[in-house]
Amino acid sequence: HVTLPILYIADWFLFRERRTCKWYYPIASIGFPVAYVLFLLIQAVILKFDSSILIPTTTTPLIYPYFFVNLDTQGVSGVLMWVGILSAAFVAVGYLLFGLDRLGKKDNI
Repeated sequence: HVTLPILYIADWFLFRERRTCKWYYPIASIGFPVAYVLFLLIQAVILKFDSSILIPTTTTPLIYPYFFVNLDTQGVSGVLMWVGILSAAFVAVGYLLFGLDRLGKKDNI
């Protein structure tokens, strides 16, 4: 959650071939996070929304590893709001990187 994003961005700026991003990449990039949220919510249904099952060695409920998917505290509308906010933020950052990619020269590798 800290090191990997920093290394990914550094790799993107230092080693990536420029001007190859497609316009839809930022939108497609939220596919996996949204699928993960759906997985967590399906898991919550399977575990009958039992928040007493904890992630080993922590006090975090297994079915809600992040506050923004916790149906107990956020409710359905809160979870949907957070997923929308985070999706919009990811897409916005994606288009920022897309714009930066368009500014660079195409590498001749």
